[in-house]
Amino acid sequence: MKKSASNFAMLLVACGLAGLAAAQDLVPGDDALLQALEQFDRLEQARNNTDMQLAEPLLQIASQYRARGRFADAHAALDRGMQIVRINNGLYSNQQLPFLEGKIENYADWGDWESARELLEHLMWLHRTKTRFIDQALLDDLMDVSRFHLRGISEDSLEFQSYHFRRALSANWLAVGAAERLWSATDRRLVPMLYSLIKQYHLQTIAVNRGGRTGYELRQIVPGTDWLRERSEMRLYFYETGQRIFNQLEEIYSAEGAVDAEAIAMIRLYRADWQLIHSRDEQALESYRQAFDGLVAANVSAELVNQYLATPAVLPVSDFYDSLDNALMARVEQPDLPDQEGLELDDSALYFAEWSNSFPYASSPLRDSGAGQLDSNFALFSLNLSGPTEISRWLSSRTIIEFGNLIDATLLHSDQVSVENRGELRQRLNWLQFRPRLVDGSPEQSSATLLYQQAPAPRVLDF
Repeated sequence: MKKSASNFAMLLVACGLAGLAAAQDLVPGDDALLQALEQFDRLEQARNNTDMQLAEPLLQIASQYRARGRFADAHAALDRGMQIVRINNGLYSNQQLPFLEGKIENYADWGDWESARELLEHLMWLHRTKTRFIDQALLDDLMDVSRFHLRGISEDSLEFQSYHFRRALSANWLAVGAAERLWSATDRRLVPMLYSLIKQYHLQTIAVNRGGRTGYELRQIVPGTDWLRERSEMRLYFYETGQRIFNQLEEIYSAEGAVDAEAIAMIRLYRADWQLIHSRDEQALESYRQAFDGLVAANVSAELVNQYLATPAVLPVSDFYDSLDNALMARVEQPDLPDQEGLELDDSALYFAEWSNSFPYASSPLRDSGAGQLDSNFALFSLNLSGPTEISRWLSSRTIIEFGNLIDATLLHSDQVSVENRGELRQRLNWLQFRPRLVDGSPEQSSATLLYQQAPAPRVLDF
């Protein structure tokens, strides 16, 4: 049996050789790729065709093919590299993981999400059943799986949206659990993993609130059944889970006698945002005041705190920063506006980019390479946000305080947005949630300019 499997693997390797040789003839004028293929040929001639030193060059060649949209050639290179690793190190070797992950990304770029999902399941099976020890590489792989499922939410078919939501969250939690075993539950390296969970629970909250197939499936107690939780129950679960995550973040910055007062105050600011997102306005009001007082008590000047909080923000903030200096330096750079007469954008303008056509209600939870230049499909709005307002609840006979609500919006400019769609575009602003201007930790009625980027049209791929 072992000899038969080895012969089969050798046959695959031989097929891969033929595929690469044919591919080389199809790239005239592409100097970088031709050079990489020629170097590979020389290395192969000096060694046998299953030598491990061929694996890494194949990974690089596949990356170049993929960058050029030559997905079939990239797949051939990755497949051959994986077979070489398996022949030398066994079917379950960790050295095959870069090739497996490369295949998943290549399938997704190719538009073949069915194959990508199949390999994602195989990858998680390998991690669950064949991983013998926890290390940084495992944590990175698990977070990569989570991010890839997040990508699937926006790119795969709508029928698999809830599947990707659940798998992304599961992989993220597995990474957190593994990291706690590797380090400890109060290690600061956990912070970005935990904040990633906050953003994912926010996305699921939006999906449940929007309803439809995805919202319905996320409410299923057992996927594929009609046993459902109520929307209010799910919202409460998301909110309380987020609160527990913020509690852990505070414990992290309070651990081992090295209390970081500024970081704890920043956590209270983010917690206030979370409370505001979930309509706990009165709790958020108190948390914002605690955050301001905590920052000042941590020797951050009140002037600097007010400078940061003077600009409203679209919630949730994309990344967690444990100091005000870092938060100020990380203000999102606005895209460059096209040269149009009378079209200007001040430094305090807000920016929101729809994630995708299939999930436009939130910005992407994945890091972008940069905002770049806006060419089309954007709009510029002037907004007014409410300060604290007393609202009388007739049924409960009590008065509550609300703030940060969108009062009105004026469309200042739209680029390639039809007149028929402008009303819908204004309605989309109601999907967004804002932190208003804060002065000494107290919200005030405020105005802002918002650059709203609509999602690009879906890619059409030829097979």
